[in-house]
Amino acid sequence: MFFLELIITGVLLLSLPAARSFSGFSFITNLFTSVSAVCVTGLSVVSIGEYYSKFGQIVILILVQLGGIGYMLVSTSITLLFGKIALKDRRIMI
Repeated sequence: MFFLELIITGVLLLSLPAARSFSGFSFITNLFTSVSAVCVTGLSVVSIGEYYSKFGQIVILILVQLGGIGYMLVSTSITLLFGKIALKDRRIMI
């Protein structure tokens, strides 16, 4: 659910006029860019520097960071909750 909410938020923010360098708008481009950023894939159908304004580039940067942190947060939480890791081994994960 975290990834889905992050992707939807990213699409909405990238759809704002302040996120684009020009007046054109493509929902599919914004969706693909948002999914790619959240999943930390790095693919894009447009040049990020030319298509998006500084605001749009910052949104993409935040999506990449939160996507990577979200993955690590979920995997570490599952390991700590269900992995029965000893207390001394938990210090290694930090």
